[in-house]
Amino acid sequence: MRFVFLFTCILASLSPTILAVSSAAEHAVSVSTEPVTIAADWCCHWQQGNYEVWHLRGNCYINQGLTYARAPEAVLWIDSSQAQLGATKVVAYFESGADGNVVVDDPTENISSRNASTRQNLPTWFKRLETTASLKMKLPQAVPYTNAPPQIYQRGLVQFDPARQEQLLMAQYTEFVPPAVLVPPSASGMRRVEIFGRSDVLPDIESRKLSNGESAIVASGGIRVLVEGLSSSSVPAAFGPVGTIDLTTDRAVIWTAGGDLRYGGQSTQDQDTPLEIYMEGNIEFRQGDRVVYADRMFYDVRRQVGVILNAELLTPLPQTEGFEYQGLVRLRAAAIRQLDEARFTATDALVTTSRLEEPSYAFGAEEITFQDLQTQSFDPRTGSVTTEHRQLAESNGNFVYVSGIPVFYWPTIATDLSKPSFFIDNISFGNDRVFGFQTMVDFNAYQLFGIRNAPAGTDWGLSLDYLSKRGIGYGTDFSYERNELFGFEGPAEGAYDFWGISDNGSDNLGFGRRDIVPEEDYRFRLFGQHRQRLNSGWDITGGTGWLSDRTFLEEYYEQEWDENPIPTSGLRAKRLVDNRTFSIEGNVQVNDFFTETEWLPRADHYWLGESLLGDHLTWFEHSQAAYAKLNYYDPPTNPTLASQVIPGLPWEATGTLEGERLVTRQELDLPFSVGGVKVVPYALGELAQWGEDFTGDRLQRAYFQTGVRASVPFWAVYPNVRDTLFNLNGLSHKVVFDVEASYADANRDFTELPLYDPLDDISIIEMDRRLYGTALTPTISGNKTDARFWAFRSGIQGWVTSPTTEIADDLMAVRTGMRHRWQTKRGGPGRQHIIDWLTIDSNITYFPDANRDNFGQDFGLFDYYLRWHLGDRFTVVSDGAADFFGQGLRTIAGGVIINRPTRGNTYLGVRSITGPIESNALLASFNYRLSPKWITSAGVSMDFSDTGNIGQSLSTTRIGESLLVTAGVNSNTGQDNFGFQFMVEPRFLPKLSLTSRTGIEVPPAGAFGLE
Repeated sequence: MRFVFLFTCILASLSPTILAVSSAAEHAVSVSTEPVTIAADWCCHWQQGNYEVWHLRGNCYINQGLTYARAPEAVLWIDSSQAQLGATKVVAYFESGADGNVVVDDPTENISSRNASTRQNLPTWFKRLETTASLKMKLPQAVPYTNAPPQIYQRGLVQFDPARQEQLLMAQYTEFVPPAVLVPPSASGMRRVEIFGRSDVLPDIESRKLSNGESAIVASGGIRVLVEGLSSSSVPAAFGPVGTIDLTTDRAVIWTAGGDLRYGGQSTQDQDTPLEIYMEGNIEFRQGDRVVYADRMFYDVRRQVGVILNAELLTPLPQTEGFEYQGLVRLRAAAIRQLDEARFTATDALVTTSRLEEPSYAFGAEEITFQDLQTQSFDPRTGSVTTEHRQLAESNGNFVYVSGIPVFYWPTIATDLSKPSFFIDNISFGNDRVFGFQTMVDFNAYQLFGIRNAPAGTDWGLSLDYLSKRGIGYGTDFSYERNELFGFEGPAEGAYDFWGISDNGSDNLGFGRRDIVPEEDYRFRLFGQHRQRLNSGWDITGGTGWLSDRTFLEEYYEQEWDENPIPTSGLRAKRLVDNRTFSIEGNVQVNDFFTETEWLPRADHYWLGESLLGDHLTWFEHSQAAYAKLNYYDPPTNPTLASQVIPGLPWEATGTLEGERLVTRQELDLPFSVGGVKVVPYALGELAQWGEDFTGDRLQRAYFQTGVRASVPFWAVYPNVRDTLFNLNGLSHKVVFDVEASYADANRDFTELPLYDPLDDISIIEMDRRLYGTALTPTISGNKTDARFWAFRSGIQGWVTSPTTEIADDLMAVRTGMRHRWQTKRGGPGRQHIIDWLTIDSNITYFPDANRDNFGQDFGLFDYYLRWHLGDRFTVVSDGAADFFGQGLRTIAGGVIINRPTRGNTYLGVRSITGPIESNALLASFNYRLSPKWITSAGVSMDFSDTGNIGQSLSTTRIGESLLVTAGVNSNTGQDNFGFQFMVEPRFLPKLSLTSRTGIEVPPAGAFGLE
């Protein structure tokens, strides 16, 4: 149904309301190495897109090299966004006033018609400057911006592109920003008409005077008519003429009144003078970059309405939702009628992206009515006018044709075109051993229920799915992104998603859990998240994560279960003021089969990086007052699941614990430098109270930590290191060494407390239950694999902003790290930029009291991270971590990434894990465009230890002129599952599933010419 969107966009392309403005950023400006100096007595500045805008008054001055300018008032646009890659852009507009002229000394200007001196006194001066050097701003303290740009700003904007009025097409304006410079009144109400031959052969011209006083020209033999100075009724009169049309035809009849038209010359008419043109044979109607070909056409120039008969159009489409269609779209219609400036109708229409005479697919409609409502705004970054559309369409008798055969029909479509889909957002098919044959359809609820005036910034969808082995599923999703919600002003965004099914099958969760009878017959998921920044400065966040049973998410949304946290069901209000934050929140447990802490409520206050005693000291603070209720999970009722878990994890209580938690944690730093070494001695302390510990008693703890942090950077440059094999063009080495030595003491052990703040997401905790139980071999238990001890040894208790309060205890540690960067230059002449050629980061910790703190080993917590960019398309990657005590976890991984844009990408790597578990896995993925018509993809995961084969996938895609046809197979050994897929996807879609899977862009047919 997306063909309707393409068709209605084509109608929009015929509208005289589309703007085409050349970008002022394309003006040639030479880049100088000379700095730009700016000075004034008064200034004000604000941000406009990428530009920082400065309004200057009093002795305004700018200089670069031999170019100088002085004036009473000026406005500057400064773009520093590309300063690291190239030049800083400065656009200057200086203006005279009652205090004097603009004094300019600019030898770069053409002075052939002036005196030999380059000194000038001008009323205004406009100049674009670019520099690779820094800006020298000699300005006083800027006064606050009043949200109302000055008049000189409006006049300066016009200078971004002085010729743009000649380049604008007919435009419909509801509001134009900024106001245009005044044009003499006579020009705004006049148009120019020229008539001349289409070729060197003179046409036959006959002029007639009609009885009603009108004039007519009958022409044959090929003529061309050029009409300039057309205006729109919505454009301010001061803006002047804005449009041009250019048409050629074999034969034409032209009617007009109020003046004669002359062949071979130029005639001037008032805009209200009737001018109508009827054309036959080989018609080419040009407007901007669009061309209409037709057999017959009528056009009323004054009213800007017309009829096109037997039309065929090859046109680009306007940008929609940030997507700009790369190819051209072809339209054929028996008749297209322009009813007014914004409304069109088409009858017996056919639209396709196919360039074949008989298209392999097409969308057809008996009649389409299209309306385009627009607003315009000026973009100071480019000097162009941008147009925002609200496009409404209604079509009757809609068919989708494949090879000329109708395969889909829908009687009526009426919709807002901001979303390029109609009724059906997505259809997919699949088959495997877990769910059986699958048909999944997503609908647009607004369109399905005929809601045309849907709330702005919202999307509402419905889903209906058939799974042959499970049942019929259904759901709804609602998302929003608005500037207010329910009367509360401030940007708001959120999404809510429900899906449920009466499940008549069994879950297959992988090895040891391949036939699990669900704990509930009706199964569902209700997830939602909301965030709003109120104008008062408060952030409001909320969410819900309600599930029917413990295995539903892992079965039906496996990737979400593996990668995303389950939202908590609660609400938080947070206020940020400078470096202080206050928040209050509350949440409840809705899933009693997961262990969860309810906060009823919880209040936190942070004060970070506060300077004391003239920057000699820095203070950090976090205080909390809360009432917590830790609810232990309900054990599984399924006997298979119950046999695979232990009664409780070491950090869990097997009942409900509740009570207050009162905490304050403070840190004082004393930063100073010794030569190039930055040294920060610090002291951190905490007082805390819990209403219940593991035994149900109240627990109070005092904790203290002191130490010193230090870091020192080094660098070296080797400009003569060049090597074509390793892509080196000079080399610089930057390294930072850092160290922290700390001593901590607490009067209570953290093992006396349950984790009111969990360290891991629910999916990890549920995996821990199986690892600590008997489901997997070998069984993992003990402090060496306890997440609490890893976090403790890593120093999580030394953070004022630590995500968990319970973990703090006696510890001595010396942590060291290195951050290496080898950098070089890449790019062609004039486009060279600095890139990281090789990066290596590493850390290791020394424990003076190893028996107490690190299971008897002096060193531990070693890790490293390496990225070696040998070329722009070839990267070597590696990372690893290790603890050196017995049964300590040790991992190492390495691989190569090859990426050739538009052609393909490959990853080949290995990962080895030793310690409590053993694994040596090979991981590979491959996507490659074999030819212009074929893409193949493959993936493999294999463990050379006891696990063996993990899974494979293989697919091949045929790139047709109109369609992408994919066939593939996949296997999952853990689930003993094998499936196949078959998918047909049109090439014209803005977001291709093929591209998201393979990373290979496939442009529409004809995007770069005929294939």
